[in-house]
Amino acid sequence: MTFSLHELTPLENESIARGIPILGKEKGEWLFEFILQHKPAKILELGTANGYSGIILGSAGGELTTIDIDTHLATEAQQHFKQFGINATIILGDGIEKIKHFEKETFDLVFIDFAKKKYITILEDAIRITKKNGYIIADNITMEGCCDYKEKMLHDPRVHTELILIKDGLSCSKKL
Repeated sequence: MTFSLHELTPLENESIARGIPILGKEKGEWLFEFILQHKPAKILELGTANGYSGIILGSAGGELTTIDIDTHLATEAQQHFKQFGINATIILGDGIEKIKHFEKETFDLVFIDFAKKKYITILEDAIRITKKNGYIIADNITMEGCCDYKEKMLHDPRVHTELILIKDGLSCSKKL
């Protein structure tokens, strides 16, 4: 199912009004273009919230697996995924623990947007489960809690990282 980002405006407005942290329109546009260009087949998202970014991640038809600790928001996300025709599986639980369970499975894209100070704790697992020439994208990368993750990724020889300086930023790391 193809759609335009304009169709996400009601969900964006509702999310902002309710204080649900979402990617937002500007970074959403960048991510949407990235997804359309790279067409990842298997995607892992850490931090589902109400599904806003998951809809963008799955917009090119990829298989989305998303992890969140909040049952209520995960239920909302499931409804939004169905509404937009996104092929998504939601795993309830702590992303730090759940990512360790992916032992043989690999992903074309890992998208990180959960507890900012915990990005560093999943860095090794994120690199491990990302396919060669796959990507790891992290949101809010210029926020204080992400500094250690950002610095590590910028200097890790296993990846090539670029910073996308839109609002509070994204990092886009290609696994070498």
